[in-house]
Amino acid sequence: MIRFLLLLSIVWTMPIVFSDLRPMSGSAYAAEKEKKKTRRVPALRESTYKKISEANVMIDPESIPREEGEPPPEATGTPADAIDMLMSYKERRGLNSYEKAQIWNTLAFAYYTMGDMKGTIFAYENVLVQGVISEALEQQSLRALYQLHFGEEEYEKALTYIERYEEARGQLDPIVTFTKALAHYLLEDIGESLKYALQVEEIAGAQGKEMKEPWYYLQVVNYNTLEDYDNVIRVLETLIHKFPKKQYWMHLAGMYSEKEWDEKALSAYFASYHQGFLLRETEIVMLSQRLLGADNPYEASMVLKRGLEEGTVSRNEKNLKLLATSYTMAQEMPKAIDAWSDAADYAKNGDIHYRLAQALAQEDRHTEAVRAYRKALEKKGLSKESDVQFWLAITLMNLERWEEATKAFRASERIDRRKQKSVRQYIRYISGEKRRQQELRKMAEESKRALAS
Repeated sequence: MIRFLLLLSIVWTMPIVFSDLRPMSGSAYAAEKEKKKTRRVPALRESTYKKISEANVMIDPESIPREEGEPPPEATGTPADAIDMLMSYKERRGLNSYEKAQIWNTLAFAYYTMGDMKGTIFAYENVLVQGVISEALEQQSLRALYQLHFGEEEYEKALTYIERYEEARGQLDPIVTFTKALAHYLLEDIGESLKYALQVEEIAGAQGKEMKEPWYYLQVVNYNTLEDYDNVIRVLETLIHKFPKKQYWMHLAGMYSEKEWDEKALSAYFASYHQGFLLRETEIVMLSQRLLGADNPYEASMVLKRGLEEGTVSRNEKNLKLLATSYTMAQEMPKAIDAWSDAADYAKNGDIHYRLAQALAQEDRHTEAVRAYRKALEKKGLSKESDVQFWLAITLMNLERWEEATKAFRASERIDRRKQKSVRQYIRYISGEKRRQQELRKMAEESKRALAS
């Protein structure tokens, strides 16, 4: 994946080879004459210029400069015909080195148009061996050659032509240096790649140019390969500021986790969520779980609730249980009860009904709690049946349903003998409470009879 991203990034930052292969217009011909002042080159004669122009029309008539609304010139042949014509013409006696170089430059354009990269490379190589040529043509050819070799995954050759291009140009360029860094990375020479990736930033700064996104990212990839996580984090923090994308936020969160900086990791995930980058169910559920684990139950419930409302998160037992747990921990008991009730509809065992019963009991909704406890006991697979019986008994006590409470306590004791002491204390309490109530009723009846007499 990283390799793919890096190869893609070259498209964003490198000038396309095709732009170097445009046919020579009259103004370009004049410009070439002007540029010869810096390097003395032979003249491009009118007859050769006309032949090259004719070939350019065959190769790509649409690229010929013309007035607005004017139709393109009519081609007298195909790009293959242009190649045949130029290959024959270059054998004419009396052509100077510069004319031959321009013929090979046009042949490169033809081969490129036909998708023949090997032919294009061969033609550009011949441009450079014709002797004295203009500086502009030399630099254009070197630049095209390093791009073409890079595209053909011939990275060693690409680096050779980059060096020659930089020497000919006499000035460093961040785009070219980035390509050099990328070639070294693809050759698995990480140290050299990082050196040139950092040099890109130096050159851009010195020239007052903005750093591009892939330039930063290549630093990240190199540091990551070298397991220099402090610098990975440093560059990613710059990237999310300048180019706030999901992949950088998630990578940064992962790096914080790697350093066991859990609060920073959670903050990165939460920031990514608020910027709308977390869209998949697994991502939203993961964030909600992390928030809950970090004692942020209210935020956890809000994240999950929104996901459920928007349909991003499925309504199933697991997700509704997480929502109910978040509400419970946030002390949002009415919402927790609703969530536990919804989760119970999907429950395969009695544990969810048990949690619903506890929430209802906490809100003093004891009659409903009793129904939920008994529903839990009806289900198979209860993890703590003894606890369910015990708390059912407590709830029945609150309703003063003493016989049922005693029965539930004894059931709890039979399942878990460790509850014996507590159960006996409650049963003694129930017996005492029953006697007290009986005495109160007896006193009330005696008072009633005394008043009647």
